Amino acid sequence: MSLKSVYFLVAVAFWGSQTLLAQAKAPEARTGEKPAGSAVNPSEAQKQADVMPVAKPAEIKSAAAGAEAKPEKAEKADKLPLGVTYGDKGLTFDTGDGKFGLTMQHRLQFRYAYPFDADPRTLTDLDAEGHSFLVRRARFKVNGYAYKKWLKYNMQYDWSQPVLRDFSIDVARFSWATLRIGRAKVLYNDERVASSGRQQFVNRSILNDVFTVDRQQGVQLIGRVLENTPADFNYMVGVFSGRGVGERLNDDASMMYAARLQWNAVGDPIEWSQSDDKYTQRLNLNIAFGAATNKSNCTAFETDAVSCRRLPGSNYPPPASTPGAQAGMFKVDQGVFEIRSVYKGLYFKHESHVKRVIDQSVTTNAWPRDAEMWGALVQLGYFPHAVIDWVPSELEVAGRVAWVDPNIAVSGNNQNEYTGILNWFANSHNNKISFEVSQLVLQNPAGGNSTEQRYRSQWEFSF
Repeated sequence: MSLKSVYFLVAVAFWGSQTLLAQAKAPEARTGEKPAGSAVNPSEAQKQADVMPVAKPAEIKSAAAGAEAKPEKAEKADKLPLGVTYGDKGLTFDTGDGKFGLTMQHRLQFRYAYPFDADPRTLTDLDAEGHSFLVRRARFKVNGYAYKKWLKYNMQYDWSQPVLRDFSIDVARFSWATLRIGRAKVLYNDERVASSGRQQFVNRSILNDVFTVDRQQGVQLIGRVLENTPADFNYMVGVFSGRGVGERLNDDASMMYAARLQWNAVGDPIEWSQSDDKYTQRLNLNIAFGAATNKSNCTAFETDAVSCRRLPGSNYPPPASTPGAQAGMFKVDQGVFEIRSVYKGLYFKHESHVKRVIDQSVTTNAWPRDAEMWGALVQLGYFPHAVIDWVPSELEVAGRVAWVDPNIAVSGNNQNEYTGILNWFANSHNNKISFEVSQLVLQNPAGGNSTEQRYRSQWEFSF
C-alpha cells in the first residue's frame, strides 16, 4: 500500500468519527417531525409508513379499558371487605381480615303480672292488688373484637331502666387465662350470671335479691384448665370496688374479692343459659363452689343507677339515706354451692347460699351485730317431646322450689316460693313465650303463714 493510500484511509476514518459524534450530540427528533436541515424523499417516506406497525381498533380499546381500570383498582384497594351475617346472637359485621368484628342485638321483654310482680319480703307486700303490663327490659347489646380476635369487648345499655349495664374488655389470648377488665357480672353463681333472657322462668327466684353479688367494676381472671381429663376445671378470681355499677368510686380502702371453682365432672362446661332446648345428646354435669367477701356500706346490690342497696326487708340503714350507712360499715362474707346438669331435653339445677353480714358500728358480738342468712333452690325442666313424639318440640314444662331464711337468729321469718311454668321456644330463647304461676308463702313471726298466688306471662324477643 502506497503512502497516499494510507493518508486517504486516515482522512476518511477521521471524517466518519466526527460525523457520528455530531449525530450523537444532536437532540432526538420527536415523532412526526423532520430532522433539522434535512429533506425526506416522498417515496422514502411512503415506504417508511408502509413498514411501521399500525395499532388495531381492538388493541386501542383494550389499552383504553386498562387505563380506566387502574384508578378503579386503586379505589377498591382503599376499601376493606365487609361481611354481614345474622345468627342467634344478632347481626354481625366482619371486615374479613381478622382485625375487626361487631355483633349487635336488641332485646325486648314484655310482661303481664297479677297481683304484683316483685318478690314479697314483708307481710304487707302480699296485700298488693293490681294488674300490670310492663316493658320489663329493653336493651341494646354490642360485642366483638378489635385489632386481634382475642381482644374482645362487650357493652350493654338498658333503655327501660337507664343504666350502662356492661362495658368490659377481654384479653382472651389463652383459654386457660382470660383477663376481663371493666364493668361486668361477677361470675359467681348461675342464676345471676345467666341472662334474664336465658332464664328458665319469667324471672330469677326469691333468692336472687338477697344473695346476688351482681355486677361490679374491677378485674376478673377466668379460664379452663386440664380439659377433657378427670380434673377438668373452670375457675374465676376477681378484685372489685365492691359498690356495684352505679357508684363511680369506692367508699373506703377495702376491695371486694370473689372466686369460683367449677368441676366439669361429666362432659363439658354448661353455658350460662338455662333449659336444654338443644336436646343435648351427651350428659353434662358441673359442680361448683363460690365465695366472696366485701367491706362497704352496701348489704345488697342491684344493677341500677343506684346499685349499692340494703338487704330487702331488713332494718339496715340504706347507703343513700341521711344519716345512712357509713363508709365500710358492713363486712359481708358469703358462699355458694351449685350443681347443674343437662341431657336430652332435661335441665336440672340446685343452688345453696349462705351469707353473713357484720355491722361494724355495733359493739356487741350478738345479733344485731352479726346476721347470718341461708337460702336454697331446686329447679327442673323438661321437653316432653324427647319421649312423646306428638308433643311439640318447642314446649317445655318446669318447676322451681326456693326458700330464704333472712336471719337464722330469728325464728318464724322464712320466705318460700313454689313456681310452675310452661315455655314455648319459637326460636330458642330469642323468641320465647312463658306462662307462670307461683305460690308465695311468708312465715309470720307471730305464728302461722301468709300466702298469695302470683300470675305472670312474658314474651322474650331478641333480634
